[in-house]
Amino acid sequence: MTDFSNLSQPLCGTGTDASEDPEGVSDFTLQHIADFIQQHRGELSRFIIRKAGTEDHALDILHDAFLRMNGHPRPETVENLRAFVFRIVANLVIDCQRRCHNRLPHEVDEETWQNIPERLPGPESRYQQQQRLDAVNRALAELPEACRLAFYLNRVDGCSHVEIAARLGISESMVAKHLASAMKHCRGRLKNY
Repeated sequence: MTDFSNLSQPLCGTGTDASEDPEGVSDFTLQHIADFIQQHRGELSRFIIRKAGTEDHALDILHDAFLRMNGHPRPETVENLRAFVFRIVANLVIDCQRRCHNRLPHEVDEETWQNIPERLPGPESRYQQQQRLDAVNRALAELPEACRLAFYLNRVDGCSHVEIAARLGISESMVAKHLASAMKHCRGRLKNY
């Protein structure tokens, strides 16, 4: 168990004792914090275990809480040390849970690695995709040039009917006919894929 009782450097302020503060606002020192954590270690540990569901990280969280309190930029604003410590500990438990959730296990056996499904298509699937792509290219090559160009401009470049009509010097209704013809031709050629 970590012993916080031998720390006595000032937190961020002058290091005055809380009883010497004339306005009643404490200027906590590391010793005050260490004493508080030491005195309430059991209660804080139970709080951590209840929140985290495990005692594995309780000491680390208590230590991190001490460090976070030490780094507080304005300790004079802390009016309730107990509430302050428990809020810090609760936040650290949440941080710990997030880190643990996103971490992969350190040791993974070979069988587990082999059972992870691949996201990439297998050789058979890649071959079928290549066959389909080749069929699409053959079908498009069979189209008249104006029809093929209208199809590419629309489907590949994302041009509208108006833009295609302006580029090719044809009417919008002719663009629509070219696109319908290209789609019909491609569907007919690709029905077996």
